[in-house]
Amino acid sequence: MIDLREILLPNIPDDNEKREISDIAESLISGIIQILDRDGINATPVLVGSTAKHTNLKNADIDIFIVFDRKFSERQMESIGLRVGHEVLPDGIERYAEHPYVSGHIRGRKIDIVPCFRIESNTRIISSVDRTPLHTEYVLSHLDEKRRNDVLALKLFMKSIGVYGSEIRVQGFSGYVCELLVINLGSFQKVLERFASQKGRLVIPDATPLAAKYRSPVVIEDPTDSSRNAAAAISLENLSIMKIESRLYLHSPSPSFFTKPQQDKPLPYMDRGTCIRIVTLPKPDLVDDVIYSQAQRARKILVEHIVDMGFHYMDSELYVGNTIEIMIETETAVLPAVTRHVGPPVDTPNSMAFIMKWKDGKSVRGPYVSDDRICVDALSGVRDIETAISSAFSGANIGKNLDPVKGEARIIDPAVSDAAYMVLGKFYSRKIRL
Repeated sequence: MIDLREILLPNIPDDNEKREISDIAESLISGIIQILDRDGINATPVLVGSTAKHTNLKNADIDIFIVFDRKFSERQMESIGLRVGHEVLPDGIERYAEHPYVSGHIRGRKIDIVPCFRIESNTRIISSVDRTPLHTEYVLSHLDEKRRNDVLALKLFMKSIGVYGSEIRVQGFSGYVCELLVINLGSFQKVLERFASQKGRLVIPDATPLAAKYRSPVVIEDPTDSSRNAAAAISLENLSIMKIESRLYLHSPSPSFFTKPQQDKPLPYMDRGTCIRIVTLPKPDLVDDVIYSQAQRARKILVEHIVDMGFHYMDSELYVGNTIEIMIETETAVLPAVTRHVGPPVDTPNSMAFIMKWKDGKSVRGPYVSDDRICVDALSGVRDIETAISSAFSGANIGKNLDPVKGEARIIDPAVSDAAYMVLGKFYSRKIRL
């Protein structure tokens, strides 16, 4: 039997770290109050997030929201919030999510100063961050110390298997979702039991009307906004990983399910008898969620283009670091001279349209019938993978910030390169935690 307290001890803040977090937060809040009072601004600084809810693992960020009265305009809220943020964090830099905020460091700890509007539960928001203070209040009123430890164990488990974090890079379970899972299901053990037995998508509570409204793999009603799915970010793949890892843990509980996952590291090419190419793009200096969503779009466009060209697609991977690396794997690097095009079944109305398209000698054989489908054999157009990849982004919109740099895309054959690549390290290391 695993003692979760022993597992948690080296992964949660000790008394010194708790004091440091408290000192930094109190100092910042005091400084913000002084500035707001000095300037006669009706707003309140509030500590939010995991450090406020005591559900933080070691080295957590400190998030302080400046909650503004709704009499302020959105522009006023943003400009005052930035000014105050820079005053308490002189070395801070401006970041942008739904609206701008100030991010910096104190004693090596990341600090975010974020402006938002004051709202009540189930009222209209201006931006999604307006709910965050309500989330903090809700969790504080629904978690006792034992359940907070269950949340910490769940976070640690999810971090270990790679499904923790709602950012686009991960598409996993947020800290708030972890808290809601424990609040709704009762304990770390019961959360894992639910995932282990779950068939299909997960819906909590079972009777929520959101199940009909959203088709997301996971639907969890936000108790502070009954119209919102708090789990909208979670991908089908991460739900599936959580299911299988929960079953594996319950079958053979082990401390290894709580160890830190290996960091991605660059690896050289390993021959799998397939064709692997890497496309690199310069990375604009923007926050991860903005760039990552556009990099995902570029990856999707590339994969669809390769498939349209007739290549047998196997897999792909994406890494965003100092540069953007998109890896694509196909069965072969060169297509045969003749490609078979499988058309619609003969019983469908569009079978005639397919025949008309190919009847004027565009094929080297056919149209002909194979089983119940109309087919043709045609000369392959683009036959080599490099030419196919090089035309993938032509005329395609790969995103506001990536479109200007798509002309700088490079195609790399890692089989003839001595270099190691982060995207290959991520690709080769993909494995269930056993």
